[in-house]
Amino acid sequence: MQLSKRLLFLFFLTMASCQLSLESPTLLRAFSQPATSEEVITFSQRAASESDLLSIETLGQSETGIPLVAIKAAADARESETPLRVLIFAQQHGNEQSGKEAALLLISDLAKGKHAHWFSNMELWIVPHINPDGSDENQRRNAGGIDLNRDHIVQLAPETRALHALFRSEMPHVTIDIHEYQPFRESWEEFGAYKTFDVQVGVPTNPNVSNEIKTFALKEALPAIEDHLNGKGFSFQNYIVGPVPTQGRTRHSTVDFDDGRQSFAILGSIAFIYEGINGRDGFVENLERRTYGQYEALLAMLEFLHNNSQRATLISENARQQLKESTPGEKVAIRIEHFPDGSPLLLPLTSSKTGADTLVVVENYHPLVKPTLEVTRPKAYLVPRNDSLLVSFLHLHDIKILENAEIKGSPVIAYHIDRIDMSEDEELPNRFPRVTTRAKEGQNLSEEYLYIPVSQLHSNFLVSLFEPQSMLGLAQRPGFEYLLEERKEFPILRVEPVNTIK
Repeated sequence: MQLSKRLLFLFFLTMASCQLSLESPTLLRAFSQPATSEEVITFSQRAASESDLLSIETLGQSETGIPLVAIKAAADARESETPLRVLIFAQQHGNEQSGKEAALLLISDLAKGKHAHWFSNMELWIVPHINPDGSDENQRRNAGGIDLNRDHIVQLAPETRALHALFRSEMPHVTIDIHEYQPFRESWEEFGAYKTFDVQVGVPTNPNVSNEIKTFALKEALPAIEDHLNGKGFSFQNYIVGPVPTQGRTRHSTVDFDDGRQSFAILGSIAFIYEGINGRDGFVENLERRTYGQYEALLAMLEFLHNNSQRATLISENARQQLKESTPGEKVAIRIEHFPDGSPLLLPLTSSKTGADTLVVVENYHPLVKPTLEVTRPKAYLVPRNDSLLVSFLHLHDIKILENAEIKGSPVIAYHIDRIDMSEDEELPNRFPRVTTRAKEGQNLSEEYLYIPVSQLHSNFLVSLFEPQSMLGLAQRPGFEYLLEERKEFPILRVEPVNTIK
């Protein structure tokens, strides 16, 4: 009898020890310090080893050689033949800790067998932190000094390249990019109130992203998250940016697709950005509540996606098919702005003096996104074969190239850069060239240029980048400034459909 009791005690002790080993390292120390990169890797390995649902992969290495780990959650047997594929990635900015911690709580749940019903129709990838060097130092940029969330086009950082390689491999229908915002700035203190939403969630805003994606995200996903968070005691806001209301406009987030949300949305993903509240110290203050706010927002999103998996899959797949079948002559926005709609924003804030709730009427509110300049979609672009930077860029993004395309008989247009003015759009200083167009003559275009068809997944991506007047163009990006020179021909040519030039 005594032996049986002892064996039973050892059994329960072993079970408790196993469950304890599946808790996140930060939870085990009561959120006094965030997890280190070494702890993230060790914990992820342990979680994957304890669960048939989970597997672990190394996507690459950080600037200093730290492995970039990702957890895949997928069931061997599922109801859906085409599961909804979801990618969650956190901590592009190393001084935004709660996203990583929420991802670890989610991995812990999955390792313990929670939320198993999701995987009847979903597959999930979780990258707990894509910037481990920045995380360990609690600094925004990676060890090479690069802001990863401004590096999704040129991709100078190994971390960004690894993330996009995973995206191309898995083609997720939904992506969730987790950040934190810093509300406790001096200007807001002087204004007398802070934004203190536990979680803000943003949707795609670029007008070249599928309207169906934007509507589904804004009108259906966001209300579901808000309802869940409010029910759990957390506050929510559709992501807004801008200075204090007396010093400038308030708008929704950037239209630039150089970040972790828009860069995937322009390729047909239903893409979100999470912005949880940071602490006053930008590190551990209030880390537990910050983490659980992000965690509950993730649970809300994943439950919503599980319940709407077929529609979400179809919306994303349709958007991608439309890009692949895009028609020359359609309009594509290349200069874009936020505009007012005539209504103020009622903004709930927290008094910086008393901590009491207050409501501010923001008159200078710009919620509408409109093109200020559009171009027609060409049939193709021609990229100089001898420009190694451009050719490498095409290969980096896995852009389709037709080596033996017939150019003869199609009108080819070259832009001439007459002069370059400076402009500011979306608070983004950029060069705005004034151009004229000329027919490009010559019999050796196929020998001198690569033919890039525009009817492909990267259709709107290409037009936005390869047009010289685009505020988001490749010529505005680091290392490609040489593409714009006054009184010179723009190196990238347009192939127009037949009968469009008169």
